[in-house]
Amino acid sequence: MKFKEIKLYTHCLVEQRNFYHQLLGLPLLKEDGSSFGVAVGSTMLTFRSTNEESYYHIAFTIPKNAFSEAKKWISSFVSLNYVEGKDEIYFGNWDANACYFYDSAGNVVELIARHRMNYSINHPFTSKDILAISEIGMPVKDVRKAANQLKAALGVSTYHGENETFAPLGNEEGLLIVSDNSRTWLGSNKQAKIFPIELVMDSPISVTQLDGYPYTFSSSKKASADG
Repeated sequence: MKFKEIKLYTHCLVEQRNFYHQLLGLPLLKEDGSSFGVAVGSTMLTFRSTNEESYYHIAFTIPKNAFSEAKKWISSFVSLNYVEGKDEIYFGNWDANACYFYDSAGNVVELIARHRMNYSINHPFTSKDILAISEIGMPVKDVRKAANQLKAALGVSTYHGENETFAPLGNEEGLLIVSDNSRTWLGSNKQAKIFPIELVMDSPISVTQLDGYPYTFSSSKKASADG
């Protein structure tokens, strides 16, 4: 599963544009008076203006051999967040290294190197080496119920572990991080709150919205004209 576009909301549109485009150097793909979109590898990250102070969790996949360099790169712009006293974490069951930081709106952003993915670089890391957005957090009130609906509608399965408060759905290229809204996002001090999300997927879907939540889905795949 891949995310072609992720649409989020922000109360500080200008600051977010400056953060992602000017500071991090991500290419600006579109812009109008109420929104903008940047290229995060193969994913378009779009922010739309709102008066609500919304925040999200997203993860950027980086080449498997570039974690140390990417960590130094992002540290030149922002302070890293700590997890159990360290500014990085290794997930044994996912075989991945990650670090976390806040953007200008307080979103919990993660850089993650997934060592099972066969992609590496042999040059100094820059923002051009980010592969895609591979995680989007989806807080819910009932993890099991929401996860079951998403599995059936999107044709995805659990990725390495699921319980009553947490369910990662999909694969290493794209994961819906279904989280109980009482949890705190890892790498932060922020509770996983519910805010609107719009996802454009690269695969066919059979649902346009998760029941009871402001999470909408569409597909970049055009329906067949036959039949």
